[in-house]
Order: sequence, then structure tokens, then C-alpha cells
Amino acid sequence: MCGIAGFTVSSDTPIAIGTKNYPAVISSMVNTLKHRGPDAQNTWNNGTTYLGHARLSIIDLSEASNQPMHSSDNRYVIVYNGELYNYKDLRLELQRVAQGSTNSAYFFKTNSDTEVVIAAYQRWGVDCLSKFNGMFAFALYDTQENTLFIARDRVGIKPLYYSYNDNRLVFASEVRCILSSDFVERKLNREAINEYFLYQTVHAPNTIIEDVKMLMPGHYMLLKNGDLHLKKYWDLNNFTNASNDLDYKQTCAKTKELLFHAVERRLVADVPFGAFLSGGIDSSAVVGIMSQMSAKKVETFNVSFDEGEFSEAKYAKKIAEKFGTNHHEIKLSPADFLKQLPESLNALDHPSGDGPNTYVVSKATKNAGITMALSGLGGDEAFAGYDVFKRMAEINRKSYLNILPSFLRKVPASVLKAKNKSVAGDKIYEFLRNQK
Repeated sequence: MCGIAGFTVSSDTPIAIGTKNYPAVISSMVNTLKHRGPDAQNTWNNGTTYLGHARLSIIDLSEASNQPMHSSDNRYVIVYNGELYNYKDLRLELQRVAQGSTNSAYFFKTNSDTEVVIAAYQRWGVDCLSKFNGMFAFALYDTQENTLFIARDRVGIKPLYYSYNDNRLVFASEVRCILSSDFVERKLNREAINEYFLYQTVHAPNTIIEDVKMLMPGHYMLLKNGDLHLKKYWDLNNFTNASNDLDYKQTCAKTKELLFHAVERRLVADVPFGAFLSGGIDSSAVVGIMSQMSAKKVETFNVSFDEGEFSEAKYAKKIAEKFGTNHHEIKLSPADFLKQLPESLNALDHPSGDGPNTYVVSKATKNAGITMALSGLGGDEAFAGYDVFKRMAEINRKSYLNILPSFLRKVPASVLKAKNKSVAGDKIYEFLRNQK
């Protein structure tokens, strides 16, 4: 986990913001991200574009891979948070040049995946996003074209927040980082607060702050000549609707192959790694695959509670025994949890009902000397484990409503809302009502 930050201004005049000039502003922003990247913090600016980075070293631990990083010809500058699982394959492709091609081979100065992102953009431009297999949020500045390119991974694993007012763009990995710039008014989004109490989260692109938005998953933004353009580059519906001719057994075999391949790619690291083990199907599958691929015992971590109805410890213990992991059970009493609650809430940037639990297990994992941990997070989404996915499928099947004029679409939406007073019904109503 690293942290990125940056902003743009219209001139190179060091106008004061409160008691800080622009270089001091970017330094202050990076300082708020220190907990995300304790290994190195650096900034870069050319008087109009300011970039900052806080690094947690995972791949290529040398100082040469610190950021902001420049391309080999110094044209591009990047701040990057994430990991490309196919960066080695892309690196080889970028070092080769096909006969008759007008491309030039890229000469790498580091072994990092960060530099692969730069080289990929240099060769393919925005289309580089279709080449990436991984989780990422990055900002890449073209000093020659004076263009800022900001992108987020397909499903939004890595966070990216921004605010665009008065022709000034400010962005960061965390909301608090944006607030530290003093470019954005500290005004609560009251609708988002209501949403949090309903769903234990605030849905994108909104945040808890009125003038701060999330860059949506599978989207990028391009800032050039003062104009900001947002565009979607990947759509889940198109991906899931892709046809195939596999039968049930072939589908099972293919799923197993993809799972093993996915876990294998995520074990590429130059630091110790482990896994969060809840005892559920998703994290248990990940741990089982890890144990078959690792030469060492896998370090696993589980948070347990005194109340048996809430604790999954017995299931996690069975999986740990089955795969011979070095298992760590973190026992929490209500008093222990309440004691850690203030610090966990303080670390929580975007509201999340599961945030405190994640904080506690992450802290214990780090204290055990583990820098990187895999989890089963996203398993329910990937395999449609919640009822809401069935409802979304129904919405997609009724996409013909999109051809109706907007005022007519509100009619069936209103009927649906009256018929179904459930939370899910309200969300479907809002979806249909807001279609453009």
C-alpha cells in the first residue's frame, strides 16, 4: 500500500495558501500519507503540476524505485499505487521491437512495475490500460504535452479521490490528504451520511465530503489545457456477458486454473507475505492454493471473539490445520475491541462498516513482520455470492427501459418504488430514475 497525491495550478507564481506556498502544500499532503508509505516520501513539481508519493516497498526495494519516477527520457513523471501482476510479461514486450515497427525498445533502469507503467504509456498511450492485469491508481504527467493522465483499476481496488473547482484539480489516495491541501471546503455531504447509516458505506462517486468525489472503477481522467475529461475504459457488464462454449466440468476446470494463476501472480514480492483467514470459502481457497505454491509455511491470521455466534475461529483453525499453516489467532474481547476502536476509526478514511475489523487484523499482521497479505476480499462479488447480484442481473435484462424518454422512465421506476419499499427496491428505483 502506497499513497499518491497531487494538484495543478494555473501559473507558476507561488501563491500562498494560508501560511503555505505550493511546495509546502504538496509536502503537507504527502505527510498525511506517511502511514500508507513509511519507506520513502518525495515530491516533484514544475511550477504548475505538483506530484507527491509515500512508498511502501514491495517490489524492487532499492531507492532507484522511489517515486515520483521519471521515464528514461525524462518526458514522463509518475506517482503510482498498486501492483501489476503481469509486469514481467509487459517488461519483456516493451524491451522487444518487432521488425519493421516504428516503436523503440525501452531501456529500464529499475526492476519495478512502476517503470513498466511509464513505458507502457509511452508506447501505447491511454490504450496501455487494456494491457494491465492488476490493481492500481496512478497519475502520469507528460511534461512535453502538459497533460495529466489519472487512472484507476477495473474494479476499484485502489482508492483515488479528487476535487475539481476553479480550474484546479487536486487528487489523492485519501480524502484527508485532499483536505490537508486547504483547496477544498470541509463541508459534510449530508446525503452521504444518510447513505452510510443505511448501507454502512458511501457509494461512489460520492464521498463523505461534499466537494470530493471518487474516480470510478474502470475510469480515467485526462487534464489538458484546463479541460478535464472523464472516460470509462472497462465495463463489467460487457465482460460478464462474453459468451463461451464451456460445459459445467470445463467451467470448473477453467475456474480452478484461473484461481491458481491469480494467486501465483499475487505472490510476487520482495517482502514477507501471509494471508487473512476467516474460515470462509473464499479465504480458505486462497490459503489452500498458497500452501501448494509456497516453499515455506504460510502465515495466516484470524480475528476471533469470545461470543461463539460471531466467531469463525473454529473454521479458520480447521483450514490452518489442513494446510499446515503457521496460524495466528487474534482473540478480542469486547473491551479489547473498544480499546482499539478510536485508533481504528481514526485510520478509517472512507466510511466502512467492516473497517475496524480489517484494521485490527492488519495491525496484528504487520506486528508479526508481514508486509503483504492476501485475503478473500472480492470473492462474493466475483462469484455473485449476494442476492443483490440477482437483482442487478434483472436490471440489466430490463435495459430496454433506457430507450424511453427520461420522463417516461420515471413512471415504471415510481411504480416499482411504491411496490417494493425495501432498500433494494429503493436502489433499483434510483438506478432507473437516473438513467440518461
